[in-house]
Amino acid sequence: MLPTVDRFISCLEEYKFLEVFNNCDAYLWSNFPYNHTWDIDIMFIGEPSEELGEKIVNFKSFAMTNFDLQIDEQVHRDTRVFRYIEEFMRLGTMKFPNLERFKMSEFKEKNPVKYNKYFYKYILTDMNAKTQFRVGKTNLHYPILIEDFIKLVFNIKNPDIYNTKQDKTFDEYRKLDEEWKTYIHRGK
Repeated sequence: MLPTVDRFISCLEEYKFLEVFNNCDAYLWSNFPYNHTWDIDIMFIGEPSEELGEKIVNFKSFAMTNFDLQIDEQVHRDTRVFRYIEEFMRLGTMKFPNLERFKMSEFKEKNPVKYNKYFYKYILTDMNAKTQFRVGKTNLHYPILIEDFIKLVFNIKNPDIYNTKQDKTFDEYRKLDEEWKTYIHRGK
């Protein structure tokens, strides 16, 4: 089953994701929720410790068992990888200055090094061929902190709680809005 925004947020809330992962930043990364995808890519920023590995394993299991959500994790020590998104959007490819990435899966063709009980260390030098199929057209979405994603979805799903007649500035807001519309449409 394809992941949905509602199931993902319910999963995060029920798991108490933000509390469990309070010692690192977690970003939505890649396709979800913008493109058709079977998994949700989460990039954790922090030290790839065994403690973090155990937390990720537990969350992935919880998400799959309780919400039928497949989580694809990766860990970076910092956000330097984000610097290359603009280049990728322009050219359809990226060259990295040997960035470290940690995954729980071993891909032998990429020469991983076993880092600890949970993680394999990979050195990123460029994008793989799978992601270079539409030069200049591929959508590599900018990452968003999961905490901010939750707030954004809340705002989108609850537009009626903002600027209501019960707000003491409602009349002032409407007056400014009407003045702006008059200004924009003057002479038409």
